[in-house]
Amino acid sequence: MPDTIDTRVSLALDPGTYRQMEGYNDETRMFVDDVVNAFNDAYVTLGKVHDARALADSNPAWTPENRILIVGREANKQMERVRQRFERAYRDLTARITHTEGELSRPLTERAGLGSLNGEVRAFARGLNRSERNKFMNEALEKDDGPTLEAVLGAQPFLSGLTQIDHDHYLRKYHEKNSPHLVKRLDLMKRFLEVLDRTPVVVQTQFEKAVGAKPRVAEAIRAANDRAVAALKIEPA
Repeated sequence: MPDTIDTRVSLALDPGTYRQMEGYNDETRMFVDDVVNAFNDAYVTLGKVHDARALADSNPAWTPENRILIVGREANKQMERVRQRFERAYRDLTARITHTEGELSRPLTERAGLGSLNGEVRAFARGLNRSERNKFMNEALEKDDGPTLEAVLGAQPFLSGLTQIDHDHYLRKYHEKNSPHLVKRLDLMKRFLEVLDRTPVVVQTQFEKAVGAKPRVAEAIRAANDRAVAALKIEPA
């Protein structure tokens, strides 16, 4: 964890920003800390690239192009490493989200298929108009009527006359009441996933800022340097 805030690096990459996120605590951190650690890696690494550039800028033996070439070469290696770490974090977080969603839905699905009474409950709900159906579902939630809720929410929405939106709403309410720890975990992981979706662009622009040149400029300098070095390799006639 960085000891101090580095004003040269965007707060969007500061791991402290994500430790402050609502729902992040000792019970949930284990599900997102690989993401937080990836942000810490990016944040610290970018600070080191800024340090390297500052030293390069103070070296009178190097031209501005030399500085971009040398700092940029190392920065590109580090950026690729950081990018891969974020990709692994994204992959693992997505897998945990899928697993948690499965934990929340599987018991309902299994119980909903048991017995003919469940089908009768769904048929009854389907026969109501929407206002009556909403009242029926809200009363079941208020009474914590597990069998009714499981029969309706564990099956496809249309079997009970529900829209997908209504079904998701009542399923959420059911889980908030019966599995609050899983709901909180899932909420936090999904917020982190949204952050990760925006992160690649931030990483790219922050490395460009640290190097002090756009990729096309750095690439043009590198290509010119490669051509010059190649021209020095003179083969005997």
